[in-house]
Amino acid sequence: MMASGMNTYASGSMNDYAGANLHNVAVRPGSTRPGSRFAPPTRNPEHADPWEQISDEHRNEINDCFHLFDMNKDDHLDFSEFRYALQALGFTSLSRGDLIASFKAAARPRPNWTPLPHVPNQPPPSSAPGVVDLRLSREGFQAIAAKYVAARDPREELLKTFALFDKGSKGVITVDDLRAVVKELGEDVPDNELHSMIEQFDVEAKGGVSREEFVGIFLDR
Repeated sequence: MMASGMNTYASGSMNDYAGANLHNVAVRPGSTRPGSRFAPPTRNPEHADPWEQISDEHRNEINDCFHLFDMNKDDHLDFSEFRYALQALGFTSLSRGDLIASFKAAARPRPNWTPLPHVPNQPPPSSAPGVVDLRLSREGFQAIAAKYVAARDPREELLKTFALFDKGSKGVITVDDLRAVVKELGEDVPDNELHSMIEQFDVEAKGGVSREEFVGIFLDR
């Protein structure tokens, strides 16, 4: 398992652990749930289209978020739904200005939108739709989310995943940590395999896989 072991088990089961049960979580205002699971950041780095750069795991996660936050199931997101969907993917620090600019660049007016009527002695209404009048298609959301995912620092994402495994912030992932994770995932992994995973990558015999070793497992594949 891991590299025969951690590379296989970790890249699959660790991904699942870091982003499990997306469909079952309603991420609304105030939520702090981490929304993204680790996957290799790019598949074809030379490709100009971010959607073609990112992994299948990330594509599936983006689509899951779109469907989860398309509250009225019209295959479009309004601005609030768009913002919460990106937060669920882990993009919690984007400025409102950046979000509005991305949304306005890709969204289109909602069906049957027309300017408000003019009211005497008041400023004339805008002839263009405002943010609240725009709707973003699934393809538009895929393009925006893929751009943000492709630009993420893979080391930063890996360190976030490491922290999920490192129970108690010890600085290493131990056999007990792996045992707890596989239990939470409902997996049945023999103890001797858990020990083999740790031993294979614990090059200094510390009793656990360090942050540096964990990052190396994935970035060296």
